[in-house]
Amino acid sequence: MAQPWKLILIGLVAGLLSGGFGIGGGIVLVPLLVAVGFDRHRAHATSLAAIVPIAVAGAVAFGLSGEIDLVLGLVIGAGGVVGSVLGASLMNRMSSRSLSIFFGLVLIAAAARMVAGGNPLPGSGDQIWLVQASIAIAIGLFSGFQAGIAGVGGGVVIVPATIFFLGFGQHLAQGTSLVAIILTAIAGTIVNHKNRRVRLKDGLVIGLGGVAGSVVGAQVALGVEGRTLSLVFGVLIMVLAIRTLYQAIRNPEPVG
Repeated sequence: MAQPWKLILIGLVAGLLSGGFGIGGGIVLVPLLVAVGFDRHRAHATSLAAIVPIAVAGAVAFGLSGEIDLVLGLVIGAGGVVGSVLGASLMNRMSSRSLSIFFGLVLIAAAARMVAGGNPLPGSGDQIWLVQASIAIAIGLFSGFQAGIAGVGGGVVIVPATIFFLGFGQHLAQGTSLVAIILTAIAGTIVNHKNRRVRLKDGLVIGLGGVAGSVVGAQVALGVEGRTLSLVFGVLIMVLAIRTLYQAIRNPEPVG
Protein backbone atom coordinates (compact mmCIF):
# COMPACT_ATOMS: atom_id res chain seq x y z
CA MET A 1 0.00 0.00 0.00
CA ALA A 2 1.32 3.44 -0.93
CA GLN A 3 2.36 5.80 1.88
CA PRO A 4 -0.17 8.55 2.65
CA TRP A 5 2.26 11.37 1.79
CA LYS A 6 2.68 9.92 -1.70
CA LEU A 7 -1.08 9.79 -2.16
CA ILE A 8 -1.47 13.39 -0.98
CA LEU A 9 1.26 14.52 -3.40
CA ILE A 10 -0.40 12.63 -6.25
CA GLY A 11 -3.69 14.30 -5.37
CA LEU A 12 -2.06 17.73 -5.31
CA VAL A 13 -0.67 17.26 -8.83
CA ALA A 14 -4.00 15.95 -10.12
CA GLY A 15 -5.84 18.82 -8.45
CA LEU A 16 -3.66 21.42 -10.11
CA LEU A 17 -4.45 19.91 -13.50
CA SER A 18 -8.13 19.53 -12.64
CA GLY A 19 -8.59 23.15 -11.67
CA GLY A 20 -6.26 24.37 -14.38
CA PHE A 21 -7.83 22.53 -17.29
CA GLY A 22 -11.37 21.59 -16.21
CA ILE A 23 -10.68 17.85 -16.10
CA GLY A 24 -11.04 15.36 -13.29
CA GLY A 25 -7.31 14.75 -13.00
CA GLY A 26 -7.48 11.07 -13.90
CA ILE A 27 -5.07 11.48 -16.81
CA VAL A 28 -2.28 11.77 -14.25
CA LEU A 29 -3.88 9.95 -11.33
CA VAL A 30 -4.03 6.62 -13.16
CA PRO A 31 -0.37 6.43 -14.27
CA LEU A 32 0.86 7.78 -10.93
CA LEU A 33 -1.17 5.23 -8.96
CA VAL A 34 0.17 2.45 -11.16
CA ALA A 35 3.68 3.80 -10.52
CA VAL A 36 3.26 3.54 -6.72
CA GLY A 37 2.01 -0.04 -6.85
CA PHE A 38 -1.70 -0.09 -7.70
CA ASP A 39 -2.79 -2.70 -10.22
CA ARG A 40 -4.38 -1.27 -13.35
CA HIS A 41 -8.01 -1.93 -12.34
CA ARG A 42 -7.64 -0.50 -8.83
CA ALA A 43 -5.79 2.50 -10.22
CA HIS A 44 -8.69 3.29 -12.56
CA ALA A 45 -11.31 2.75 -9.87
CA THR A 46 -9.51 4.65 -7.09
CA SER A 47 -8.74 7.50 -9.48
CA LEU A 48 -12.43 7.92 -10.21
CA ALA A 49 -13.25 8.05 -6.49
CA ALA A 50 -10.57 10.67 -5.82
CA ILE A 51 -11.90 12.81 -8.64
CA VAL A 52 -15.17 13.54 -6.78
CA PRO A 53 -13.81 15.97 -4.13
CA ILE A 54 -11.25 17.36 -6.60
CA ALA A 55 -13.97 18.25 -9.11
CA VAL A 56 -16.19 19.76 -6.41
CA ALA A 57 -13.41 22.13 -5.33
CA GLY A 58 -12.65 23.16 -8.90
CA ALA A 59 -16.32 23.69 -9.75
CA VAL A 60 -16.79 25.97 -6.75
CA ALA A 61 -13.77 28.06 -7.77
CA PHE A 62 -15.04 28.48 -11.35
CA GLY A 63 -18.59 29.06 -10.12
CA LEU A 64 -17.53 31.94 -7.89
CA SER A 65 -16.04 33.56 -11.00
CA GLY A 66 -19.25 33.04 -13.00
CA GLU A 67 -17.65 30.55 -15.38
CA ILE A 68 -20.22 27.75 -15.09
CA ASP A 69 -23.42 26.89 -16.95
CA LEU A 70 -24.95 24.96 -14.08
CA VAL A 71 -28.03 23.67 -15.92
CA LEU A 72 -26.15 22.30 -18.94
CA GLY A 73 -23.46 20.98 -16.60
CA LEU A 74 -26.09 18.94 -14.77
CA VAL A 75 -27.58 17.74 -18.07
CA ILE A 76 -24.16 16.60 -19.28
CA GLY A 77 -23.66 14.97 -15.90
CA ALA A 78 -26.97 13.11 -16.20
CA GLY A 79 -25.85 11.63 -19.50
CA GLY A 80 -22.48 10.96 -17.92
CA VAL A 81 -24.04 8.93 -15.11
CA VAL A 82 -25.52 6.46 -17.60
CA GLY A 83 -22.33 6.31 -19.64
CA SER A 84 -20.13 5.96 -16.56
CA VAL A 85 -22.12 3.04 -15.16
CA LEU A 86 -21.84 1.24 -18.48
CA GLY A 87 -18.14 2.06 -18.81
CA ALA A 88 -17.26 1.04 -15.25
CA SER A 89 -19.12 -2.25 -15.68
CA LEU A 90 -17.17 -2.97 -18.85
CA MET A 91 -13.88 -1.93 -17.23
CA ASN A 92 -14.17 -4.78 -14.74
CA ARG A 93 -14.28 -7.27 -17.63
CA MET A 94 -11.28 -5.91 -19.53
CA SER A 95 -7.66 -7.02 -19.24
CA SER A 96 -5.06 -4.62 -17.83
CA ARG A 97 -3.38 -4.29 -21.22
CA SER A 98 -6.68 -3.51 -22.94
CA LEU A 99 -7.35 -0.82 -20.33
CA SER A 100 -3.93 0.73 -20.97
CA ILE A 101 -4.47 0.81 -24.73
CA PHE A 102 -7.97 2.27 -24.40
CA PHE A 103 -6.71 4.89 -21.97
CA GLY A 104 -3.92 5.88 -24.35
CA LEU A 105 -6.24 6.17 -27.34
CA VAL A 106 -8.70 8.33 -25.39
CA LEU A 107 -5.86 10.69 -24.51
CA ILE A 108 -4.53 10.89 -28.07
CA ALA A 109 -7.95 11.79 -29.47
CA ALA A 110 -8.46 14.51 -26.88
CA ALA A 111 -4.93 15.89 -27.28
CA ALA A 112 -5.19 16.12 -31.06
CA ARG A 113 -8.43 18.09 -30.78
CA MET A 114 -7.06 20.52 -28.21
CA VAL A 115 -3.75 21.14 -30.01
CA ALA A 116 -5.51 21.63 -33.36
CA GLY A 117 -7.78 24.21 -31.78
CA GLY A 118 -10.34 25.58 -34.20
CA ASN A 119 -13.50 27.58 -33.78
CA PRO A 120 -16.88 26.29 -32.61
CA LEU A 121 -19.22 25.03 -35.29
CA PRO A 122 -21.25 27.79 -37.01
CA GLY A 123 -24.44 28.39 -35.04
CA SER A 124 -23.24 26.57 -31.96
CA GLY A 125 -24.47 28.36 -28.88
CA ASP A 126 -27.45 29.79 -30.76
CA GLN A 127 -29.57 26.63 -30.72
CA ILE A 128 -32.86 26.45 -28.86
CA TRP A 129 -32.50 24.99 -25.37
CA LEU A 130 -33.96 21.60 -26.31
CA VAL A 131 -31.28 21.14 -28.97
CA GLN A 132 -28.58 22.24 -26.55
CA ALA A 133 -29.86 19.80 -23.94
CA SER A 134 -29.86 16.95 -26.48
CA ILE A 135 -26.28 17.73 -27.45
CA ALA A 136 -25.32 17.95 -23.76
CA ILE A 137 -26.80 14.51 -23.03
CA ALA A 138 -24.91 13.01 -25.97
CA ILE A 139 -21.67 14.59 -24.74
CA GLY A 140 -22.37 13.19 -21.28
CA LEU A 141 -23.06 9.68 -22.52
CA PHE A 142 -19.86 9.54 -24.57
CA SER A 143 -17.63 11.18 -21.98
CA GLY A 144 -19.15 9.13 -19.15
CA PHE A 145 -18.56 5.85 -20.95
CA GLN A 146 -14.92 6.70 -21.49
CA ALA A 147 -14.62 7.96 -17.93
CA GLY A 148 -15.98 4.72 -16.49
CA ILE A 149 -13.47 2.63 -18.44
CA ALA A 150 -10.42 4.88 -18.27
CA GLY A 151 -10.78 6.09 -14.68
CA VAL A 152 -10.86 9.75 -15.69
CA GLY A 153 -13.54 12.33 -15.02
CA GLY A 154 -14.44 12.83 -18.66
CA GLY A 155 -13.19 16.39 -18.99
CA VAL A 156 -10.85 15.44 -21.84
CA VAL A 157 -14.03 14.93 -23.86
CA ILE A 158 -16.39 17.45 -22.26
CA VAL A 159 -14.16 20.51 -22.55
CA PRO A 160 -13.48 20.33 -26.32
CA ALA A 161 -17.01 19.07 -27.06
CA THR A 162 -18.73 21.95 -25.29
CA ILE A 163 -16.47 24.43 -27.07
CA PHE A 164 -17.03 22.87 -30.49
CA PHE A 165 -20.73 21.95 -30.32
CA LEU A 166 -22.17 24.39 -27.76
CA GLY A 167 -20.03 27.43 -28.48
CA PHE A 168 -18.61 27.75 -24.97
CA GLY A 169 -15.49 29.76 -24.24
CA GLN A 170 -12.52 27.86 -22.77
CA HIS A 171 -13.12 28.97 -19.18
CA LEU A 172 -16.88 28.33 -19.29
CA ALA A 173 -16.23 24.89 -20.81
CA GLN A 174 -13.81 24.03 -18.02
CA GLY A 175 -16.10 25.14 -15.21
CA THR A 176 -19.14 23.40 -16.67
CA SER A 177 -17.10 20.26 -17.27
CA LEU A 178 -16.25 20.02 -13.58
CA VAL A 179 -19.95 20.10 -12.63
CA ALA A 180 -20.66 17.16 -14.96
CA ILE A 181 -17.58 15.29 -13.73
CA ILE A 182 -18.89 15.24 -10.16
CA LEU A 183 -21.96 13.22 -11.16
CA THR A 184 -20.03 10.99 -13.56
CA ALA A 185 -17.35 10.12 -11.01
CA ILE A 186 -19.87 9.32 -8.28
CA ALA A 187 -21.80 6.96 -10.55
CA GLY A 188 -18.69 5.11 -11.72
CA THR A 189 -17.37 4.83 -8.18
CA ILE A 190 -20.58 3.20 -6.95
CA VAL A 191 -20.21 0.50 -9.61
CA ASN A 192 -16.51 0.03 -8.83
CA HIS A 193 -17.24 -0.23 -5.11
CA LYS A 194 -19.80 -2.96 -5.73
CA ASN A 195 -17.17 -4.80 -7.76
CA ARG A 196 -14.61 -4.34 -4.96
CA ARG A 197 -12.14 -2.56 -7.19
CA VAL A 198 -11.84 0.80 -5.43
CA ARG A 199 -9.79 1.71 -2.35
CA LEU A 200 -12.08 4.34 -0.87
CA LYS A 201 -9.72 5.40 1.95
CA ASP A 202 -6.88 5.95 -0.50
CA GLY A 203 -9.24 7.80 -2.81
CA LEU A 204 -10.22 10.12 0.05
CA VAL A 205 -6.58 10.87 0.93
CA ILE A 206 -5.80 11.61 -2.72
CA GLY A 207 -8.91 13.74 -2.97
CA LEU A 208 -7.95 15.83 0.06
CA GLY A 209 -4.61 16.65 -1.53
CA GLY A 210 -6.39 17.34 -4.79
CA VAL A 211 -8.80 19.86 -3.29
CA ALA A 212 -5.99 22.28 -2.46
CA GLY A 213 -4.41 21.82 -5.87
CA SER A 214 -7.73 22.26 -7.66
CA VAL A 215 -8.48 25.64 -6.07
CA VAL A 216 -4.99 26.94 -6.92
CA GLY A 217 -5.17 25.55 -10.46
CA ALA A 218 -8.55 27.15 -11.11
CA GLN A 219 -7.33 30.57 -10.01
CA VAL A 220 -4.30 30.31 -12.28
CA ALA A 221 -6.45 29.16 -15.22
CA LEU A 222 -8.88 32.05 -14.85
CA GLY A 223 -5.99 34.45 -15.40
CA VAL A 224 -4.66 32.74 -18.54
CA GLU A 225 -5.91 33.23 -22.11
CA GLY A 226 -8.15 30.38 -23.25
CA ARG A 227 -6.20 29.33 -26.37
CA THR A 228 -2.99 29.08 -24.36
CA LEU A 229 -4.70 26.79 -21.86
CA SER A 230 -6.03 24.63 -24.68
CA LEU A 231 -2.61 24.25 -26.32
CA VAL A 232 -0.76 23.43 -23.09
CA PHE A 233 -3.50 20.97 -22.13
CA GLY A 234 -3.24 19.18 -25.47
CA VAL A 235 0.54 18.84 -25.38
CA LEU A 236 0.44 17.48 -21.84
CA ILE A 237 -2.16 14.85 -22.71
CA MET A 238 -0.27 13.79 -25.84
CA VAL A 239 2.89 13.12 -23.82
CA LEU A 240 0.95 10.97 -21.34
CA ALA A 241 -0.81 9.13 -24.18
CA ILE A 242 2.44 8.20 -25.91
CA ARG A 243 3.91 6.99 -22.62
CA THR A 244 0.86 4.86 -21.83
CA LEU A 245 0.70 3.22 -25.25
CA TYR A 246 4.44 2.59 -25.29
CA GLN A 247 4.24 0.76 -21.98
CA ALA A 248 1.21 -1.27 -23.11
CA ILE A 249 2.94 -2.37 -26.31
CA ARG A 250 6.23 -3.06 -24.55
CA ASN A 251 4.53 -5.23 -21.91
CA PRO A 252 2.20 -7.65 -23.70
CA GLU A 253 1.25 -9.47 -20.51
CA PRO A 254 -1.40 -7.91 -18.25
CA VAL A 255 0.04 -6.02 -15.28
CA GLY A 256 -1.30 -6.58 -11.75
